[in-house]
Amino acid sequence: MLKNNTMFFVSKSSAETVKFGEKLGKLLTNGHVIALIGDLGAGKTTMTKGIVRGLDAGDKDKVKSPTFSLVHKYNGRIPVYHIDAYRLSGSKELLEIGSDEMVFGDGVTIIEWADNVPESLPEEYLKITLTHVSEDQRKIEVCGCGKRYDQIIQRLKDYYIG
Repeated sequence: MLKNNTMFFVSKSSAETVKFGEKLGKLLTNGHVIALIGDLGAGKTTMTKGIVRGLDAGDKDKVKSPTFSLVHKYNGRIPVYHIDAYRLSGSKELLEIGSDEMVFGDGVTIIEWADNVPESLPEEYLKITLTHVSEDQRKIEVCGCGKRYDQIIQRLKDYYIG
């Protein structure tokens, strides 16, 4: 379903969440920022595994949550910066690790727990909210914050909704 620049999708398994992320990853280019939001276990890292695979930046099994290291970098057709803001106290702390060079750099930046660091997000980004529906199912809400992401959402809609 597409409403303005928002799309909703229900994933029935973690494999389907990875596949959704992979389709998204294939659509991303330099400078895109993905803000992942959801409770513990909602599928943020699972989504990231697919995005990384879609960007040809590694096998999904190599993608781990960077909770303790804060940032993982994967090299693919473009660099992928995977940031986990779970343990951060705010945007200032994220800036101290050099996030501005990643967010405004030449790669794709994926920020888990982006709602913990809203001031660090650029003017335009793709917000993905994952919500538990059941043990296996997740509701995925994709919202384009800025016109730059409208085409991506439309292409995902064309693929998933037809």
